[in-house]
Amino acid sequence: MILGVYLGQKIFASNLPQSLWFNKLPGNIILLKYLSKYNVFSNVYVNSISKYSLSNGTFCQVLDIFNDFNLVKITLPSKNIKILSSWYFVISGRNSKQDYKFNRLGKAGINYLTGKKPSVRGVAKNPVDHPHGGRTKTNQPEVSPWGWVAKRNK
Repeated sequence: MILGVYLGQKIFASNLPQSLWFNKLPGNIILLKYLSKYNVFSNVYVNSISKYSLSNGTFCQVLDIFNDFNLVKITLPSKNIKILSSWYFVISGRNSKQDYKFNRLGKAGINYLTGKKPSVRGVAKNPVDHPHGGRTKTNQPEVSPWGWVAKRNK
């Protein structure tokens, strides 16, 4: 999802010149060569595979356009500079959910729905089930789940 795109908005993809566009709203899939300098975009499609700036809140920016060579100089979210072909498709605008990292899930069931299963600690298991299990940590050295000593004297 792109920042500034709302529910029910019509989005189009076009390789027509910029003068023939009907709207210049974020979320439209356009060729990289039709963006102007310092425009913000995301999801660069290289051979129909989305490559750069896929994470929440990230974007790339056009630094320079070389029309003679059909190349565009862009800056990536990592501040690296790349030179790409101007015939790649991009999505104008930045990716939404830039505050996604601050979200707090309410309970474990919501976390389970995102594909993350709960994991039981080895200490909470019985000694038969896991080498760390039971209340026998003081008598034996801690071992990994595969049986070798985990903490050696250094």
